[in-house]
Amino acid sequence: MTNYFISGASRGIGLELCGQLLTRGDRVIAGCRNPESAHFLSELKKSHEHLQIVQLDVDDEQSVIDCFENLNNEGAVIDRLFNNAGIIDWRDLHVVSADSFSQVLQTNLRGAFLVLRHALPCLKRSENAWIYNMSSRLGSIELRGNTQLGGAIAYECSKAGLNMLTKQAAIDLANSAIKVVSLSPGWVKTEMGGEDAKYEVQDSVSKVLTATDQLTPAQNGGFWGEDGKEIPW
Repeated sequence: MTNYFISGASRGIGLELCGQLLTRGDRVIAGCRNPESAHFLSELKKSHEHLQIVQLDVDDEQSVIDCFENLNNEGAVIDRLFNNAGIIDWRDLHVVSADSFSQVLQTNLRGAFLVLRHALPCLKRSENAWIYNMSSRLGSIELRGNTQLGGAIAYECSKAGLNMLTKQAAIDLANSAIKVVSLSPGWVKTEMGGEDAKYEVQDSVSKVLTATDQLTPAQNGGFWGEDGKEIPW
């Protein structure tokens, strides 16, 4: 049984990750902003004893600190961390507001950094710890202009920054044997991705789990797609 922590677990990809992991017999700690209103997680918990729901607001540093201090005090082990919480603003350079730009960076990059750093005591208890930073092909600088997608400049910048967090964290944590990768789940039909997206959420998550199960230590510090193929930075 593998111990997973998932941020942004109350909906979309995070919720589907919880469901699929629990179904296959793993243990899941689900972090969400408002556990009392996370009705779908509550329904999952009724039929899965290995689901723990915890309060986690990645925008609030004290919330992140409290979450992982409590887990650390419980002696929790995290083998796999899905740094999944995120938001999007689809507006382009000419339209997006400065406040929205800042908020997207705060949630998608600063929030991921806080979760990664404060989860380290629990990750260090694992014999084979991995951190999966949920990125996007929209964060690939090389691919900009070479695909039909784009324009969500705040989101793109936040995911490009997240990729640097992945690369540097993989270096900084090498002595701890904690592996860090960026993952793109593909374009998914969620509240963020919209109805025109390529994948149903269950299909994306199934592919992501297959890809992560096949990662090797040699792929540490890389950027990988839901198809298991490397994505250029």
